[in-house]
Amino acid sequence: MPNASVPNVFDRMQRKLTLQYSGVLVVFLTLFVIIVYALLYLLIWNDQRARLTKLADSEIRILQAWANQDSNPNRLPPREIEDKFSISADQSFYYLIAESGNVQLGDETQSELRAQVMALIGQGHFHGKSMEKVTLQTFDDPNARDTAVGGSANFLVVDRDLQWQGKRIGKLYVGKEVTFQHNLFRYLLAVLVGLALAFFALALWLSHYMSRKAIVPVAQAYQRQREFVADASHELRTPLSVLTTSMEALELESRDPFERKVLDGMKAEARAMTKLTGELLQLARSDTGDDRLAFARFDATAAALGVVEKLRPMAQAKSLAVELDTPGELALDWDREKMTQLLVLLLENAIKYTPEGGRVVVRLAVVPEKGGRVLTVEVQDNGIGIAAVALPRIFDRFYRQDKARSRQSGGHGLGLAIAKQIVELGRGTIRVNSEEGAGSTFQVRLPLQA
Repeated sequence: MPNASVPNVFDRMQRKLTLQYSGVLVVFLTLFVIIVYALLYLLIWNDQRARLTKLADSEIRILQAWANQDSNPNRLPPREIEDKFSISADQSFYYLIAESGNVQLGDETQSELRAQVMALIGQGHFHGKSMEKVTLQTFDDPNARDTAVGGSANFLVVDRDLQWQGKRIGKLYVGKEVTFQHNLFRYLLAVLVGLALAFFALALWLSHYMSRKAIVPVAQAYQRQREFVADASHELRTPLSVLTTSMEALELESRDPFERKVLDGMKAEARAMTKLTGELLQLARSDTGDDRLAFARFDATAAALGVVEKLRPMAQAKSLAVELDTPGELALDWDREKMTQLLVLLLENAIKYTPEGGRVVVRLAVVPEKGGRVLTVEVQDNGIGIAAVALPRIFDRFYRQDKARSRQSGGHGLGLAIAKQIVELGRGTIRVNSEEGAGSTFQVRLPLQA
């Protein structure tokens, strides 16, 4: 398990893996529940429909055989025909209704069913449908209706035409109670959903466990790499300082132009190495959570002016115009050193990627927001801009849009990554608007203490 010193990237990675693992398990679990429910639904209901259809077909054949032998279509079925019909577990009621509307033959498990079925027939139910499911009122104890508890019951109803000499003379309606099957599927759905939720919780825990195990070697490798970078940065600072001091001493003693040129080149490389070492060390401190803001009262305008003056020679070497736009003194409580470093990184980046004769503007302001105050820092240039495909990665470590040009300008792809870490350390935001060939604008928003 990654410890607290590992950056939030590992937490995000673990959450992502957890969601992916659990997502796959939940998809398969959901499909399993749907398939099981659908299969049971189809099997049980198809069986009930098939049994009712078979019963209705059997009874209409009996009636049709009698009607074909009878010369009077309006005559009631005789006793021997009625004896062939019976109420059973597969049949709750049956009614043979003549075209005149009279019930010629019928029986039911509860007498209250007849009036309800007749009312539904009068409303146009069952006609033209192979089978229909309806809800009717029943009693738990039909023999004690005054005190019995009533309730709704579900029935499947099918109808068959009775013919005589090619003309319909009546309709047979057969109904079967399916309340048990209806409630069974309600309970089954509840059970399946409950099991699905339980398995989802188990899948979530299992996914979290698996992702935690998967992230351990990655976090350990990162930890070793980070420790190496921090140790190497510490170890490099002393020899680099010695080298710089030695070269400066040699430069004082040297009179040969060639030697001085070589020493200047060596000093430039030593300064670049020192800068890179400092950047790596700062990133290492940030990763370990050792980096903190040292809040103190200072003038942000004065700090920005100091940065502009410090980098003005760099801008003048390219004939760039650097402007500072502030409303005057901006007294605020923040970390002056971090603010200065942030401005240096953004302004240096703008100068570095703005062609000769260009223009760079630094703007600072304090604006009210949600009952507090926010410091806005904006660095705008009319340089080479950033390609749209590079914008999402511009704050990544060691990322350089044009590696050849970055090497020529002395960049290592760490400046903007450090700038973002400084902003996030102050719970702020940093974003960039850019168009290739038209320049870039970096916008920083930092909440200030009340």
